Amino acid sequence: MTDSSSTSDAPRPSAARRIVLRFAKPGRAAGLGALALGLMLLLAGGVGPLDGLRLYGFDLIERTWPRAPTGTPAVIVAIDEASLQRFGQWPWPRNLVARLVTRILADHPKVLGIDILWSEPDRLSPARWADGEGDLPPALASELGALPDHDTVLASAIAAGPTVLGIVGLREGAGMTGPLTPVLVRGDGPPTLLPEHSALLRSIQAIDRAAPGHGLLSVDQDEDGEVRRMPTLAAVGGRPVPSLSLEMLRLAVGARGLEAFVEDGALVAVAAGALALPTQPDGTIWLALGPHDPRRFVSARDLLEGRSPAGALQDRLVILAVTGLGLLDRVTTPLGPMVGAELHAQLLESVVEGRLAARPRWAPWLEAGSLLVVGLALILFLPGRRLRWYGPAGLVPPLLFGGLAVGAWTARFWLIDALLPSLGSFAVLVALLGGGLAEADAQRRRLRRALEAQRLKAARLEGEVEAARRIQMGSLPLPSGLAADPRFELDVVLEPAKEVGGDLYDFFMVDDRHLFLAVGDVTGKGVPASLFMALGKALYKSCVLRGDSDPAAITRTANLEISRDNSEMLFITLFAGLLDLDTGRLVYCNAGHEPPFAVLPGEQPRLIEGSGGPPLCVVDEFAYEAHDYQMRPGELLCLVTDGVTEAMNPAGELLGHDPVLACLAALPRGAGAAAALASLREAVARFVGAAEPSDDLTALTVRWNGSA
Repeated sequence: MTDSSSTSDAPRPSAARRIVLRFAKPGRAAGLGALALGLMLLLAGGVGPLDGLRLYGFDLIERTWPRAPTGTPAVIVAIDEASLQRFGQWPWPRNLVARLVTRILADHPKVLGIDILWSEPDRLSPARWADGEGDLPPALASELGALPDHDTVLASAIAAGPTVLGIVGLREGAGMTGPLTPVLVRGDGPPTLLPEHSALLRSIQAIDRAAPGHGLLSVDQDEDGEVRRMPTLAAVGGRPVPSLSLEMLRLAVGARGLEAFVEDGALVAVAAGALALPTQPDGTIWLALGPHDPRRFVSARDLLEGRSPAGALQDRLVILAVTGLGLLDRVTTPLGPMVGAELHAQLLESVVEGRLAARPRWAPWLEAGSLLVVGLALILFLPGRRLRWYGPAGLVPPLLFGGLAVGAWTARFWLIDALLPSLGSFAVLVALLGGGLAEADAQRRRLRRALEAQRLKAARLEGEVEAARRIQMGSLPLPSGLAADPRFELDVVLEPAKEVGGDLYDFFMVDDRHLFLAVGDVTGKGVPASLFMALGKALYKSCVLRGDSDPAAITRTANLEISRDNSEMLFITLFAGLLDLDTGRLVYCNAGHEPPFAVLPGEQPRLIEGSGGPPLCVVDEFAYEAHDYQMRPGELLCLVTDGVTEAMNPAGELLGHDPVLACLAALPRGAGAAAALASLREAVARFVGAAEPSDDLTALTVRWNGSA
């Protein structure tokens, strides 16, 4: 007993195996590798230059859409160049600074932060100056010694209001003597990621102890030298110490201490009373910088000379700072150079306005998830596509990620990375392109080897070619196969240029009223064309027999069917139509083929123009169109391939349409289909002479005699 099972009965691979096989192809495998690497770098937070690229993206967004201040809740009293020119070079006598502090506090600010350090006694205090001068009259020295000490005067001015005195963290040394605001740590342990200092540099004790608040002035720069974040707390000798900005906020809200909320060693928020600020794990806050605003500055000279309007500083967060010393107190930011005090002022503005910048903890997962979705979409969509798809596909991810980053910043001041996901998607695109080209090259090499093997077998196939010719010719219908019908006559001829050819024809009765006619030509000649001819003829006939009466719809369906099995990229020109034998109406579709000739006794032959579209297998899913032609009783229709009109004589000249029209015009009145075909073959043979056939020759003639 023989096994009648076929390969189609073999079990299909499981869905999981099909997915694995689909992604195992070189192009997709390379894309998956690039995607995995991009995801690892994203989740690792960037490495070296990649982290700099991420920061550059943040800077670009912040420069393009800076925070627009809604007011000036924070003001800097600047000891600027104009003040130095009026009252002398820095350092000023501290009694003059005391006058300035008194003038500021007289305007009732919410809090005054002093971005100045007095780590040594004032050498210009009267008694100290007198000691330095030496030989002074005793009376003058006594009078100078009786004058108030400048440090004491400044301490008294500072103690008169809510003042925060700046302190500086040191990387080396030890010591932190002096008052500090208590920070209560809440959570599962002390914060371990805070910036660390080993000691503090403070003002002299008399001034330092006069201030009700003390805050760090230190600001750390990123590796590229820019300042993008401000600290809220730093660790000094293991103790959390607040920054100048945070300490000013504490005094502004009237809190006695600060709270630090810690999760797994990372600081998540700091609080002063009811005011809570979310932070990065290292205790910093991203700066939502606004452009330099002159309204944010008040000159110390105007205050000291009484030219500043009363109440200008009322209920403001005021910072006293020296800004007239060139670049000594300037830092680089994404929006350009700024004085250090302006960074504290901008942070205070953001807090008051409720518009703090932040990089959410879920941002890396969002970026990785977005890259994963986009990368998988590229991996699934691009392989097998033509190169023209790669350009638009490469533009979509940057636009998508960029839109997400810009929207997050403009809506919530969230920092979402767009550059690294875009770079990851570009790496996936390049990997897909490289893998696809490698796969295509390997396939070409395989095809070349197969072709060479076929050529080696060519000599042994000559006998099989002859058998193929007989099979091919046997697959074509003969006029004798049609039942006799008084409504029409039909004759046909096909003469291959080689043993087998690529021309095709077909005719059969669809029903007792409609006759199907087709003549076509496959590109090329010989065995490949003949095989493709047989395939095309069979598939087209199958589409006709499905019951559709519209040649355009039949041609569209056949185009899809034949294109699926077109590994050699061949195409077929085809004229196909349905002739209504009762009415003589011919509905046809011409897919890039020679137009047929119409011959009516008593009239000149003419071409039936009208094209439904390009040849089959040229444009996938082309919307072919049908035309109709009304035959008259006794009219002949002659369908030919270019083997007739492009028949070549020994001189290399082509026959053309005019001799064919002349041959058909010379037909005797009442000539039938067979006579017309014989006359046409004779005309072609005379023209070609001794030349070898240049192409397959096919002609089909049908005469409609009228309704029975």
